[in-house]
Amino acid sequence: MAKKDYKACIVEGEAREPVIISNIIRVFFSHNNVKIITLPAGENIYMLWKRLKADDFDTDIIEVIRENNREMEGQLAGLERDDFSEIYLFFDYDVHQNNLGGADDSRAEDVLLQMLQSFDNETENGKLYISYPMVEALRDFEEGRCGRKLNCYVLLNELTNYKNITARRAVYPHFRDYDFLIWRSAMEVFALRLSCLLKQSNTITYEKYTDIITPLTIFQLENKEIRLNRVFVLSAFPEFLLDYFGKKLWMVAVKRSFNELINHSC
Repeated sequence: MAKKDYKACIVEGEAREPVIISNIIRVFFSHNNVKIITLPAGENIYMLWKRLKADDFDTDIIEVIRENNREMEGQLAGLERDDFSEIYLFFDYDVHQNNLGGADDSRAEDVLLQMLQSFDNETENGKLYISYPMVEALRDFEEGRCGRKLNCYVLLNELTNYKNITARRAVYPHFRDYDFLIWRSAMEVFALRLSCLLKQSNTITYEKYTDIITPLTIFQLENKEIRLNRVFVLSAFPEFLLDYFGKKLWMVAVKRSFNELINHSC
């Protein structure tokens, strides 16, 4: 029997993110040899990054998680960093720096830029994916629609109410109930919205996506929106799935040739 391929998903929250990862495992990984372990970061991913940075990233990230969250000892029993072929981190964007620990006077965008530069490879330190503005962006979509302009953005002064906003307007509010068809719709909306973020009416192709799009380039595009006092709604989880499974999944999910930028001046 082949040795299991362990992958770690490090998340900030202990409520919604583990539910999403559990659902992803059930829908996408139930029939292969991959074993995904979800690891809450303890305090938060910023504090984890800060500790690793202080040690010039010589510290074992799995051991830091084990030390910070003793509840993870059971899941990590007998496992070390070398047992994990890939590590992924999921983080909410917080322009107000609430989830950056308040430990220094650095601007949120500067700290997140450093984090994306540090966590840029899943086989090394890990690869960081950011949800804009937060994890609830995953449920904030309507099938086949990029957002109809108004729902593409969240004004900065409305961020504190975003969870309630998405709870009211979500077509698929419960993450544990997502099946492949819902995920397929979410991935297509991700591609449509990404095309709008790039200011192009034609839906981005997979070739262009792999050529120019990374979590860092999305962050740079989002910073342009921040200067307009708004966040462009974009979930990290469809991005992760399309990166992981590649063109085969993209061709199944992304069918529409145009987004709504062709009809609206966003």
